[in-house]
Amino acid sequence: MRLLLALLTLAAVTIEASAQRLVMSTSEPVVSISSNFAGDTITIFGTIEPDVGGSAEQVTNNYNIVISIKGPSGTYVARKKTRQYGIWLNGEQEAYEGFPSYFALVSSAPLEKIADPGVLSVAGLAFDSAPHIRPVRRTQNTDPFAQELIRLMKKRGLYSLDEHGVQFLSDTFFSARIALPAHVPNGTYLANTYVFQEGQLIDNAPQRFTVRTVGFERFVANSAKEYSLLYGVVCVILAIFTGWLSGVVFRR
Repeated sequence: MRLLLALLTLAAVTIEASAQRLVMSTSEPVVSISSNFAGDTITIFGTIEPDVGGSAEQVTNNYNIVISIKGPSGTYVARKKTRQYGIWLNGEQEAYEGFPSYFALVSSAPLEKIADPGVLSVAGLAFDSAPHIRPVRRTQNTDPFAQELIRLMKKRGLYSLDEHGVQFLSDTFFSARIALPAHVPNGTYLANTYVFQEGQLIDNAPQRFTVRTVGFERFVANSAKEYSLLYGVVCVILAIFTGWLSGVVFRR
C-alpha cells in the first residue's frame, strides 16, 4: 500500500513540476586512469530554472537535492567462508545480477528529512536497503548476503553515502564533489540528480560520464581481454626470459 501511495504521489507531482526544470552538468565528462592514478574527484553542479514559458517567480527556494551515481552493473557473487578440517573454504553463496560496481548517494540534508522512505525507495534512493539489488534466485540467505556484499563494497570505498555532500551556493544553484577511489572500475557512470521540495519529488535529470584507462595500461588491459591466449603466452615467455637474464647477470 505504501509503495502504491508513493507511485501515485510521484505521478501527481510530475504534473506540477512543469513550473521549474533542473539543469545540471559534470566537471569532467571523461576520467582518465593512468599508471599513477590515485583516485579523483568530480564536481556535479546545476541550477533550478523556470520551465519554458515560465517566470522567475515560479522558482522559489527550500529545495533539497539528492544525487545518485551508479557505475557499470554486473553479476556479483557473495560467498560465505566455512572452516573445514582447519582449512577455510567457500561455503554457501548468493548471486546478484544488475549489481552496480560503484554506487554513491550525496544529498543536501539527511535523507529522512528530505522525503518519505517510500518516495525515496521508488526513486532508487534508499541506500542500505539497496533496491537496485536483484538476486538471481531468492532464498532465505538472499537479504543477509546482500547486506554483507554492500558492507564489503563500502569497505572498499565503492559504496558511499554523504548526507551533507550537496552545497547550495544560492537559493537555486548547487554543487557536489564526488570522490572516485583509485580502484574505481572502468565504464560509463550515470549521475541522476533529484530535486525535492516539501517532501515531494519535483524534477530529476540524468548526466553520464566515463571512466577509462588510457596509455600503455589501456593497451595491456585490452590485450588481456581481447587476446587472452596470446597475452598469456607472451607473459610466460617474458617471465622465462626475465628469469634467464637475471641468472646470466648475477652469475657475472
